[in-house]
Amino acid sequence: MLSYILTESTAVYKPQFEYMAELGLLQFQEGGIPLEVEAGERFEIALTDGTAKVTYKEKADIFCGAFMLANKEEGYSAAFDSRFELCGAMLDNSRNSVTNLKQLKEYVAYSVALGLNCLYLYNEDTFEIEGEPYFGYMRDRYTAAEIKEIHDFAAEFGVETVPCIQTLAHLNQALRWYCYAPITDMGDTMLADEEKTYELIEKMIAAWRAVCSTEYINIGMDEAHFLGRGKHLDKHGAEAKFDIMCRHLKRVADICEKYGFKPMMWSDMFFRIAFGGYYSDESIYPELLAKVPENVTLAYWDYYSTDRDKYIKQLDKHFMFDNEIAFAGGAWKWSGFTPSIDHSWKVSEIVLEEVKKRGVGKVMATCWGDDGAECLSACIMPVLALYGANRLADGKEAAELAKENTLKACGYTVEEFFKLCRPSVTPAENLTPYANPTKYLFYNDPLKGMFDKHTTADFGKFYADCAEELGALSTKGGRFGYLFDVQAKLCRVLELKATFGVELKAAYDKGDKAELERLANEVMSEIYARTEAFYEAFRSGWMKESRPGGFDTQDIRIGGLSRRYLAVMHTIADYLAGNIDRIEELEQERLYFDCRGENSDKCLTIGYNNYKAIATANIL
Repeated sequence: MLSYILTESTAVYKPQFEYMAELGLLQFQEGGIPLEVEAGERFEIALTDGTAKVTYKEKADIFCGAFMLANKEEGYSAAFDSRFELCGAMLDNSRNSVTNLKQLKEYVAYSVALGLNCLYLYNEDTFEIEGEPYFGYMRDRYTAAEIKEIHDFAAEFGVETVPCIQTLAHLNQALRWYCYAPITDMGDTMLADEEKTYELIEKMIAAWRAVCSTEYINIGMDEAHFLGRGKHLDKHGAEAKFDIMCRHLKRVADICEKYGFKPMMWSDMFFRIAFGGYYSDESIYPELLAKVPENVTLAYWDYYSTDRDKYIKQLDKHFMFDNEIAFAGGAWKWSGFTPSIDHSWKVSEIVLEEVKKRGVGKVMATCWGDDGAECLSACIMPVLALYGANRLADGKEAAELAKENTLKACGYTVEEFFKLCRPSVTPAENLTPYANPTKYLFYNDPLKGMFDKHTTADFGKFYADCAEELGALSTKGGRFGYLFDVQAKLCRVLELKATFGVELKAAYDKGDKAELERLANEVMSEIYARTEAFYEAFRSGWMKESRPGGFDTQDIRIGGLSRRYLAVMHTIADYLAGNIDRIEELEQERLYFDCRGENSDKCLTIGYNNYKAIATANIL
C-alpha cells in the first residue's frame, strides 16, 4: 500500500484520512507521496510524477479515490461516471441488533472507500421521540444526539444519512405497549384514518428532520397484511384496502412535505392488494395506478431470482406508475446464523445492470436481521463492494473492481468471504438461499428431534470439514477474522449435534444402553462445551458490532438450549438407573417438519427462520 503525505488541498480532510488510516484503509507517513484533490466535472484518479491526484465530483469521491489509488503503480489513471445518485447499505437496527456508534462510523469509512455515498438507517422504533417514552422502550434506541453525531460524522465523508422508518406496519414492538392500543388496527399495523396515528407519525418524521439534513426519508408501508382488518373494520366497515392505503399514504406524504422530506416507500403493497402477491405476472390496472400520489418514490425490492427476465418484467410493471422508481436489493444475512452473500452477489450482478439501464437513481443493499439478527453484519462487505463498484462501473469491470476493493479493504478475498456461506450448503441439496440448516439443526431439540428427518449421516463430517476450513481462515486475523471464527465454532457444535438426535433415537429403539450412556455422558457433554465456546465467540462478535441490549434474546435462546442438554443427560441417567421405564420423547415417531410425504427425495427444509417454531411444538 502506498503511503501518502497531505498537501494544502488535502490537509482540511486530515481527521477523515486519519480515521481511515486507523482502519487500515489508507497509510500516511513521512516520505510518502503527495496526495492532492481538486473539484471537477468528473471523478478521476491518477498516479503520475510521484503524486496521487483525485479529481472529485462529489465529496465521497475524495476518500474513494485515495483508497483506490493506494494500491496502484506510477502511470495509473482512471475516470468514473456515477451511475446512481444515492447508493448505500441499509442497516437494520430494529431486530434486536442496534448497530453501535463505533461500528456505524466504521461502516461510513468502509462504505466511502468501496464507492458508496449513502447510509440508510432502518429504525422502526429504535429512535428517541420526545414525549413518547414507550416508543423504543428497552430496545437500545438511539437518542437524537447520537443520530446527529453519526449524521455529522458521515457528512464529513460526503456520505448522506437517510432515515428508513415505518408508518403503517412492521411496528409490532412499538404497538405491543398498551398506550398505543388506540392507534393499532391489528397485529403490527397502525390504524389508518385515525388522527392520533398521524400525530405519532408526525412526531417520528419531525424527530428525524431535527437531526438529518437529507431530502429523503423512507416511510416503509410494506407487508401491511392486517390493514383494514381489525379496528378499522370495526369503526368504518369493509372497504377496499387499496383505497385505505392510498388515503393513508397521502396523509403521511403531506406530513413529509411539511418537514421538507421527499418520501420513498416500498412498492409491494400495491401489487399485493391488487393480486395477492408482489411478484404476480399481472400488471396493475390504470384505475389503481391513478390513485397513487405522484410525489412518492416507489422502491422496488427484490432479493431472489437469478432469472434476468423476471427483473425486467417487474421493472416494466413499476415503470407503469407516474412515480420515481428506486431499487433495493439484498445482502442476505437474515436467514439465521449463516449468510447467503454468495447468492446476493449473483443476483446483484444481474439486477444492478438492469436498473442502470432504466436510469434508476437510488439503490440500496438491504441488510435485514430477521428473527433476532443472528448473522453478524460485517459479512456483507463483498456485497457492499459490488454495489459501490456498480456506482462507478458496469458489468465485468464492476465485478473485478469489487473483488479488488474487498481484498484491499478487508484482507479477505470475495471467494474467502463466500466460505462463510458454506455451512448452509450441506451434502444434501441447497433448496434456496434462505434454507438455514445451521439454525434449525442448532436449535433442534435433542430429545424431540423435530428436524431429525432433515439430516443425513454425512452431516457430521461435512460440518467438521467446514469448521476446519473456516477456523483456518479465522487465523488470517485482521478486523474481519472474528466472522470466520464464529462460523467455525458453530460448525464445531453441528459436527456432533446435527445427527445426535438420530443416533439417540436409534440407540433407544434398539435398547442399546451402552450407546445411550456414551451419547449422554460423552457426546452430549462435548456438545454442551462446544455450544459454550460458540456462545462466547458469538457474544464477542455481537458486542463488537451492536449494542448489548438486544443480546438478551440470544442469552434466552442459547441458555435454554444448554439447559435442554442437561435435561438429556438427566433423563437418560434416570432411564438407565431404572427410575423411569421409558423416555416419552423418544417414543414419538419422527415426521418431516414441513409435512412433506414420506417418499420425498429431499432433505433440507426452509425452517421458516422462526426460533419459536424451530425450538418446540409447544407454546413458547
